Amino acid sequence: MQKHLSLCFTLLTAVLVVGCAVKDPKDPRFVVAEGKGIKITRAQLDGEVDRALLNFNLARDKVPAAQFNSLEMNILNQMINRQVALAEARKSPLTNAAVLAKEQLERMKKNFPDAKAFEEQLAKAKTTEQAMVQEIEQKLEVDHLMRQRVEPSLKAPSDEDVQKFYSENPKLWQRNETVQAQHVLVKVDASADAATKAAKKKTAEAALARVNKGEAFEKVAQEVSDDPGSKARGGELPPFSKGQMTPNFEKVAFSTAPGKTSKVFETPFGFHFLKVKAKEAAKNLKLEDVKNEIMSHLKRLKQGEATRLLLEDLRKEAAVKILLPPPPAPAPVTATTPPVSAPPVPPSAPAPAKK
Repeated sequence: MQKHLSLCFTLLTAVLVVGCAVKDPKDPRFVVAEGKGIKITRAQLDGEVDRALLNFNLARDKVPAAQFNSLEMNILNQMINRQVALAEARKSPLTNAAVLAKEQLERMKKNFPDAKAFEEQLAKAKTTEQAMVQEIEQKLEVDHLMRQRVEPSLKAPSDEDVQKFYSENPKLWQRNETVQAQHVLVKVDASADAATKAAKKKTAEAALARVNKGEAFEKVAQEVSDDPGSKARGGELPPFSKGQMTPNFEKVAFSTAPGKTSKVFETPFGFHFLKVKAKEAAKNLKLEDVKNEIMSHLKRLKQGEATRLLLEDLRKEAAVKILLPPPPAPAPVTATTPPVSAPPVPPSAPAPAKK
């Protein structure tokens, strides 16, 4: 009788577990991927997706469905790769990973002015110090696995490999003519009237006169220039080639001889004058100039492929299954539903403004 009751209880429990399995893919408890020692829920995936969107300063409802689905799947695969790699890494653990993680976090803290600024950054990233330590520790463990399993199998690229890559990618070694210059800007608002523009031009011409009489260009730029990016450096700009500056600035810069100072000229930003410090003619870099760069690139490619193959094997061993349902097919475009072009995902860093 007791055995009969025990068996009934076991069967009832099994039925309840199956009956209570979460089937709604939007439920935080829904398992989106699983395998041997692997289980990722909707809540965990959503947390990682939200972090990625935060880095891009995007809201979920602002990302087109196709791009969002692609992002979600990419992040899920990254999470799976991390879990299978971590499980494998812990078979031969990095004994001091916890200590190294804490030390690395302390070094990160030193990049902030004070503890409050660090805490504010944690809050902005929606994480905690403890979670960061755990994340760093896991990365150290996975890196240790890669050093053990990937790096020993890699062969250094041969001279033939380097020559082949150099020959097959000629455009990579082309360098356009560049100019190194310093300038002074007297800013003029687009809405300024003629009298204001005339006064600003006189200010620029007076500053140029000081330079022509022998005052250091750097000194005049620091006192007069309205360009915040170069003012503190005495008006010095990073080297630039054609297509990087506004047309008139570019025209004056490339037509002024090295060591010479231009006349005052106008751009949409206001009135400038510049001094060309140096020019470098267009050229093709020789193989010996870029050999080390090519070697590093080819080595990274080999590391990437070896890592991909290792992760592929680990996923097979863990019998990983992705349980997310496929995204719905896009609605057909008809005469009454014109296509909408999706805005591109912004890059990780803004491009520099043109002068």
